[in-house]
Amino acid sequence: MSLVLFEVRNNIALITLNNPDKRNMLNLEVCQLLVDYVTQAEAHPDVKALVITGNGSAFCAGGQLADITADKLMLENIYSGFLCIAQCSLPTIAAVNGPAVGAGFNMAVGCDVRIVTENARFEPRFFGLGLHPGGGNTWMLRQIANWNTAAGMLLFSQSLSGQQAVDKGLAWACVPADELIDSAFRFTENIQNLPKQLLVETKQTLRTAGGTNEHDEIVELETIRQINSLTQPFAQNAIAAMIDKISGVKNQF
Repeated sequence: MSLVLFEVRNNIALITLNNPDKRNMLNLEVCQLLVDYVTQAEAHPDVKALVITGNGSAFCAGGQLADITADKLMLENIYSGFLCIAQCSLPTIAAVNGPAVGAGFNMAVGCDVRIVTENARFEPRFFGLGLHPGGGNTWMLRQIANWNTAAGMLLFSQSLSGQQAVDKGLAWACVPADELIDSAFRFTENIQNLPKQLLVETKQTLRTAGGTNEHDEIVELETIRQINSLTQPFAQNAIAAMIDKISGVKNQF
């Protein structure tokens, strides 16, 4: 079973995280597959946009805890799984079917547009593990949310439901779960037959207008501060406790 699925429909690429038993957690294999499929979508002459979603009850539960260490290269490998989406040259849609946690939250806010269901939840969860936000999360969130919303989520560790995300401007629409993918594809109908170059160049201009060069700077700053947080006893104890908790749940079955 492939941990990530890829298909092209009506000139739109669909990437599906496909590890529902582990709530579509990002590990190094998944991150490399995401990089490969995003590259494939960008290179495909007929693909005009990209939709990403999760199989099962979760969109993405974040990075695999054992991989989250104070190792810059390891963190960058995990970051690659969502930064390839955030930096994709094509228009992108996150079809958020369930919780988007940590790195999964980064993946969702890194897309150009989010379409969600009632079951969606946007959960930063960094503080719960004693972590400084990473991967450019602060920059991405501030691009789509006002200060009050960004501060509530990152400084006070608050989460948002799908409908709350729409109300606060983080998502375009909240739709029934069984209509999510169809809704995402309907959203692309106006661009499916446009020249690819027009879409790519318009996105480049939009990103330049939004100060996209600042994103790389913030990724680097957050990496330094996240590594520092990972060297602290609070984070080390919190991550170890969460790993034990997850292992205990598995052993009950």
